[in-house]
Amino acid sequence: MEFPKHTSLEILAQIGVAGFLISLVSSLIVIFLSKKFRIFIDTADSAKPQRFHFAPTPRSGGIGIFLSFVLVGLAGLEHTPASLYFLAGLAIIFFSGLMEDFSASLSPKARLFIQLVGVGVGVFGMGVVITDLSPVVILPYGVGVAFSLFGIVGVCNAINIIDGFNGLAGGICAMAFVAIGIAGAGDMFVLWVCVVGLGATLGFLALNFPKGKIFLGDGGAYMLGFILAILLAILSQSDRGISAWFGLLVMIYPVWEVVFSIIRRRLQKQSAMQPDGKHLHTLIYQKVQDNPLTAVLIWLLNLPFMVLAVVFMHEAWVLIGLCGVFVVVYSGIYFVLSASIK
Repeated sequence: MEFPKHTSLEILAQIGVAGFLISLVSSLIVIFLSKKFRIFIDTADSAKPQRFHFAPTPRSGGIGIFLSFVLVGLAGLEHTPASLYFLAGLAIIFFSGLMEDFSASLSPKARLFIQLVGVGVGVFGMGVVITDLSPVVILPYGVGVAFSLFGIVGVCNAINIIDGFNGLAGGICAMAFVAIGIAGAGDMFVLWVCVVGLGATLGFLALNFPKGKIFLGDGGAYMLGFILAILLAILSQSDRGISAWFGLLVMIYPVWEVVFSIIRRRLQKQSAMQPDGKHLHTLIYQKVQDNPLTAVLIWLLNLPFMVLAVVFMHEAWVLIGLCGVFVVVYSGIYFVLSASIK
């Protein structure tokens, strides 16, 4: 991908600041309008088991991040078909969640269908079908298509699952943008999107962490998951030798949270899709009784693996081994906390 061709550090800094300011100002406006007109409000007295706040709060922080990508992207990206497909897919994914945030409840099947359409626009429009999972397997193209579509949709929903505490999902995504931006510094599209994404996410976090004045919402969580997964798909196909397993290690916390939750619910004979309050972050919260501290502890758990992912981005077996180490560490912490809380 060839956009933009001549981007200096000064320009990158400017677009990062632009993303930050657009996101911050938009979020401030959204907070005001949400409270004035009682829209996008997440009340503290609903029955959702994953809720840990105590005041009605707007769940529409994704609007500012979305506007950052649209305004900065349209102003700065070369309007190639690939960039337009990226923005189109991003918009579809975002609005699939925004409808939920606006209380226009969608059935799980309808939401999945819309997400698959949005991801399909990005995957096929940008030509980022993942087939190379060396050294484990090379997927046939058809299998790679299914893997790419459902894998990216899975990451979208994984970010949504970890969006439970002030700064948690936003902080993990900000760290991922940094890791992907460093790894993909030779690809101007990847670098450009990472800088905008980091700036926009920090603009949201300025109001979300630590006080929780606004939440990311389904739209924001799905959108950030889509962006990160698409960037990782691009890097897996680059000529820089970056392993596809780099992407798994960068996203190992939200991905394993989903996989572990499905396994746990199946063993307990519960619906795999039914939300509950038994995630690692909820167990940590029950021990520390501090919303922002819970996010910080999860950040600290992830930080070493993000750093190691960048250090060993060309070493597939090392990356696979580190994914295994994370699974062991996560599972150990989970079972210790679970036993102590009982």
